[in-house]
Amino acid sequence: MLDTRRLEIFCAVAEEGSLTAAASRLHLTQSAVSQQVAILEGDIGVALLERVPRGVRLTPVGRLLAERAGTLMRDMAGLEQDLKRMVVPPTKVKLGVFATAGAHLVPMVVQKFRERHPDTQLVLHASQPEDLATELGHGTIDVGLTWDYDFLPRPMGNLARQHLLTDSMCLLLPRDHPLAAEHGPIRLAELAGEPWVVRGHTSPRYEEAFTVMCRIAWFEPRIVFRTEDYQSVQGLVAANVGIAVAPRLSMAAQRPDIVIRPIEGPSFARRIDAVMLPETRDTPMVRRLLDLLGEVWGEPS
Repeated sequence: MLDTRRLEIFCAVAEEGSLTAAASRLHLTQSAVSQQVAILEGDIGVALLERVPRGVRLTPVGRLLAERAGTLMRDMAGLEQDLKRMVVPPTKVKLGVFATAGAHLVPMVVQKFRERHPDTQLVLHASQPEDLATELGHGTIDVGLTWDYDFLPRPMGNLARQHLLTDSMCLLLPRDHPLAAEHGPIRLAELAGEPWVVRGHTSPRYEEAFTVMCRIAWFEPRIVFRTEDYQSVQGLVAANVGIAVAPRLSMAAQRPDIVIRPIEGPSFARRIDAVMLPETRDTPMVRRLLDLLGEVWGEPS
């Protein structure tokens, strides 16, 4: 009989297209992921993956297994959740949030949820988008908030998605920059020769996201510093280490010694979505939370 944990690991590799990305998502080492896939191939008796220069490619048998195993994993997660709900009726709903959402958007949701559903507890869980599929499957959360870039979508497998918000990327300049006194949007290409401060990402998928953005704008950036959070980015821009690009949502607490300018030709944005297991989307608890998220954050159609 096939081991379900190995199937889960293989599905992550299939969805990410890379052993490294799957290992990061599952909080395992790459060698552990490779070993589990090799054992699974031995159990089946045929290769499931082909190594290619930028990751792995599924063999025909691998594609079949990924499709069927993905369905099996979702069915098992749904069964587990249904059994839990029958044995102990839920009195709480669990929301996985990423850092900038938790700091600036979630408080409004928490307040309104408490007002409307005083008998149901809204529990917040710090979650990275890479972990949402696993956390949803294990019942750690019921709904997760995720983000990706409009120019570099994040694969979420077969999770159900509800779009909430488009978070525009903006340009950060020190107060004494020659363009700081001007108004209106600016093209990134006009700043091609500038030094850039970049916020790093833990996900391998977005490690070079800023460089991809600049290449879309037809230049190669000169990155002089990488940091871990947007507050540090603001401080480095204020100190004239370089200029930067950041999502507007992260600028809710803006320093007085920097200037924000919109970007055009082309513009860029983060997309913020809610994700959940398809089989739980219409359960009363999840539906209440999704409706409220759409009301508080949702954009007009």
